[in-house]
Amino acid sequence: MKHNQLELWIISLKVMMLLYAVVSYFMSGAVVSPWMTLFILIYVSLNISFHLIGRYLKLVMIACSIAVLVVFHYALYPLLVVLIPVNLYELAAQLFRNHWLRAAIVFIPLVVLPNEWLLDYGLFAALGFVFLTMLNIYESKVQYLSDETDRMRNDIHQLTVRLAQNEEFMRQAEHAYKLEERNRLSQEVHDQIGHSMTGALIQMEAAKRLMDNDPAKTAELLQNAIHISKEGIERIRLVLKNMKPLTEQLGLRRMKRLTEQFSATQPIRIFLTHEGNLDRIAPIHWKIFEENMMESLTNTMKYAQASVVTVHIQVLNTMIKCMVSDNGNGERQVIKGMGIIGMEERASTIGGTVIVDGSGGFSVTTLIPYKKCEESHGEG
Repeated sequence: MKHNQLELWIISLKVMMLLYAVVSYFMSGAVVSPWMTLFILIYVSLNISFHLIGRYLKLVMIACSIAVLVVFHYALYPLLVVLIPVNLYELAAQLFRNHWLRAAIVFIPLVVLPNEWLLDYGLFAALGFVFLTMLNIYESKVQYLSDETDRMRNDIHQLTVRLAQNEEFMRQAEHAYKLEERNRLSQEVHDQIGHSMTGALIQMEAAKRLMDNDPAKTAELLQNAIHISKEGIERIRLVLKNMKPLTEQLGLRRMKRLTEQFSATQPIRIFLTHEGNLDRIAPIHWKIFEENMMESLTNTMKYAQASVVTVHIQVLNTMIKCMVSDNGNGERQVIKGMGIIGMEERASTIGGTVIVDGSGGFSVTTLIPYKKCEESHGEG
């Protein structure tokens, strides 16, 4: 609740109390009096105007409103005393934060009022105090939540800026790494291959000059050139082999990146574990594991209300297994939707199967026969 909304509620309370007093005045048989009209105009003017001015002038205007009520209470109509508690509360709210001090000020007139007005004043004072106190407490809570929201928005903005800075740093680091790798590769090619090719070329140039005069020496030089060239080609093959990452590193690294990206955008912790010789897993099977894993994570986010997900890849003697399990609600009777059917179809293309279990959380296990994996490697 904003401050101006709080003021509207206070004005509404005053209007209702004023209507009560005015209606009671006319129901008592009193004639229409210019003094009552004057009182209403003065009271309304004062109580609206002090919502538009500063704090110190507001104190003066509230005090004037209370004085007007006291004067017209004695001179015109005693029941106007029921309008005093709201003004007293507003005056106390400007001076004190403690609700008990405000209550003491609101109920002070009970000491000096005659007995016939004690009940009316006490009832309106109690109702007004409870109503206005609840409004102030509610406003304080809303203000606190608003401040917390602003603080969190500021924190999110700072985190976003830091994330952007980190991403830029990572891009620069990646670019620098690529430049360093290119420089290293260039140097390695120069050191390992350039010398061999230069040596072979020198041998062939010498053989060319001796071709007519010394056939035996020419044959020897050519054989040396062939030997040096073979060594150079072997070094090229080794350099390229060392540059190429292993298959399991590509598949596992990609799955780690996918799980990290998912955890970064969703309130779920994901643990990726593995055991066995991952080199037996072909690229096509890594692809199936990745797609089934992402489908399982999406379903977990939508339905499971889980906080932890475990992805376990295990290479067995005859099977390769990828199990995605969570600690969510689970499902006693699993109804296969498009997601599960899609996972089953992907696994079936290579002779695999998908097992779904909804007891004790939810788990999706993709099983691929190892024989099929060997055939895929052979075909590749």
